[in-house]
Amino acid sequence: MTAQSIFDVRVHLLPDVISKLVWKNYERDAWKVRYALLADQAIEFLKEHGIERMAGICYAGQPGMASYLNDFMAQLSQRHAATLVPFGTVHPRDRDCAKETLRVLDDLRFAGIKLHCHLLKMAPDDATLAPIFEAVADRDKVLNLHSGAVAKSNAALDEIRQFCNIDAFRRAMRRTPQLKIIVPHIGYDEVQPYLDLMDEFPNLYFDTAMAFGGHRVATGEALPDVRPLQERRYARDARPPLPFPWKPALEQLVPQMRDYPNRFLYGSDFPHIPYDWDLEIKEIERYLPDDVASKVLSENANALFSLDEGASRNLSSSAAANTMGATP
Repeated sequence: MTAQSIFDVRVHLLPDVISKLVWKNYERDAWKVRYALLADQAIEFLKEHGIERMAGICYAGQPGMASYLNDFMAQLSQRHAATLVPFGTVHPRDRDCAKETLRVLDDLRFAGIKLHCHLLKMAPDDATLAPIFEAVADRDKVLNLHSGAVAKSNAALDEIRQFCNIDAFRRAMRRTPQLKIIVPHIGYDEVQPYLDLMDEFPNLYFDTAMAFGGHRVATGEALPDVRPLQERRYARDARPPLPFPWKPALEQLVPQMRDYPNRFLYGSDFPHIPYDWDLEIKEIERYLPDDVASKVLSENANALFSLDEGASRNLSSSAAANTMGATP
């Protein structure tokens, strides 16, 4: 249980059969998932451990799944209305993608849409994605876009970079510069080029999932306490010498998080992690000043989603009300 108010913006919530398949894939390609919890169980676990709010994400890795996943998320949000901020998903190769995009944003009234460029095999600037970006931006909703190259397994990193690279992301953002967007993992492994875009795009946010020590632990390392931190600043557009594999360059991140304290959001990747659920909360509290840590851990997410004391309940309830009778 943590005393700090926590809003987790990255919680994976999938139907049972898909969750079990994902766990098998993780164990084959990366690590054994420590918390093999189904969606309702994952939400209850986090609530019991003091997480006040969470953004639930799902994503369609292949055509034909999106409406099923969105119905599941809507029903889940009904059961956890006070806690869950729901995100939907679409697949650009579905015939009804445009219709499903509007259903997610207008009918279900979800907080936004989640897309995963590598799984879609589409770069952010692919013309097929442009109408989705525009629909989200026009409604002042949030796009959660996995566009960083580093994945749970880097075996196919060259292939991933075809779709996940900073140049394609920059071009996409210049089409819809007002878009509210969350880039997971602080854009690893092109951290500094992503951070350099914060001045150009005022609604660009980053979640911290696995970038504050999690991936190091996932790959078998112990986390040393490196205080006092020897901070460094890198030249704009420089690719910093990040240690391999995917270690957080805290000397790079911390000073910039202080400079832009409103642009970072705590995300856990729960339950698809192989380490303690609160490991990165502790790291954030260890290395960031108290006022910045509070923003990262909850205040920024509440502001991004325009949530006050009752808004989370209203957001989730409206989603559930529009899917009464749907069967996932």
